[in-house]
Amino acid sequence: MRGSIALLRDTAGKLSASVLFMLLTSITVYAQAPEEDGPFKLSVSYIGDVFMNTTGGANTGIVYLDNIDVNLEANFETLPFGLSGTTFYVYGLGNQGNSISSLAGDVQGVSNIEAENSWRFFEFWVQKKFFLANSSLLVGLYDINSEFNALNSSLLFLNSSSGLDPTIALSGEMGPSTFPHTSLGVRLKVNMYKGIVFQGAVLDGVPSNPENSGGTKVFLREEDGLFFIGELALHSLRDQNLQMRNRTARLQEILSPGNGSDNNIGIGGWYYSRKTETWDGSGPEQEYGIYALGEYELLKREGASPKSIKVFARAGWTNSKTNMLDSFYGGGMVFKGLLPSRSADETGIAAAHARGGTGYLNNIMLSSGRTEKAETNIELTHQFVLNDYAKIRPNVQYVINPGFNETLDNALVTGIRLNIGF
Repeated sequence: MRGSIALLRDTAGKLSASVLFMLLTSITVYAQAPEEDGPFKLSVSYIGDVFMNTTGGANTGIVYLDNIDVNLEANFETLPFGLSGTTFYVYGLGNQGNSISSLAGDVQGVSNIEAENSWRFFEFWVQKKFFLANSSLLVGLYDINSEFNALNSSLLFLNSSSGLDPTIALSGEMGPSTFPHTSLGVRLKVNMYKGIVFQGAVLDGVPSNPENSGGTKVFLREEDGLFFIGELALHSLRDQNLQMRNRTARLQEILSPGNGSDNNIGIGGWYYSRKTETWDGSGPEQEYGIYALGEYELLKREGASPKSIKVFARAGWTNSKTNMLDSFYGGGMVFKGLLPSRSADETGIAAAHARGGTGYLNNIMLSSGRTEKAETNIELTHQFVLNDYAKIRPNVQYVINPGFNETLDNALVTGIRLNIGF
């Protein structure tokens, strides 16, 4: 009984802190935010998920998760510091709630805001543009998925694999430098010619501290090694500024739209300098992978009732001797203005197919039960745009062979997401 009371008190305390923090930061935005053309931009967003695993998976049940983002960007163009082309960025992040993937039993991640309960500085960096503003150099705490392996059209979906290829996300000891743990690094971006962009980054190989990952942890240890990632992409050019980083990735769809070009295609690769022990115990090997991704606008109709149809796809391959996955294939379609009189709403369907690595399946999964070779997630979602500040997104996900575990029935997960942003 005492344990239950303590758990309820702890949960109530976390929810109260979240609500108080959201109110305070909202007041700060209204009280202190400058005009749009000012040097400082402060934005706050709240994301709340309610998910229910209705059948199958590891267990049925309902959970609540939330995510609070506070972003401050300082553009020194208009300040008398002699720092033209310099941008300073701070991103605070707070996560509360329980795990829906523990109920569904999946490995890809039903909710892209699921993380340990903690507050942290997620990003903290400085960016300098050079070569007539066609290139930029960024240094600091940095989320690779804000620019690498990122597609704007797939941000509608809640499954984590629609935000970042899981062959990358599930790599390394703590994953690469991305949600929810980031590490120090350097990123170079070069806009070579008419939308042809090359970007590369080098970061600490183990974000945070594996023994205590709560809060903001920055450790630079020789044994952690380095993480390298590079990408070559072609963006369709309209009025986009390809030099500035894309802040929309993963969670920020209600903030700056970033590189909103309609047609993008890219290839990339990543690599850890530190060797990783293989699943079969044959000795450490290098962990690496390659990926390809693209999106295309099939239809765009302007006017009093605008409509559009976009498609996207991504694929990744990795060294399955060290990675739990062998490959990944995903894609989907996004319809805007599908419902009459609701031209701002978006409707989408997506699929994410992750194939387990032979070493992981044979040496880890077989020791605990029967296995399947792949897990597939099929997601259907619709986003109702209520106003400039709020959106609601009903969501259904069907997980086939959750966790590669043949003993688990396919899981049907239903949920709803609330976005509030200022």
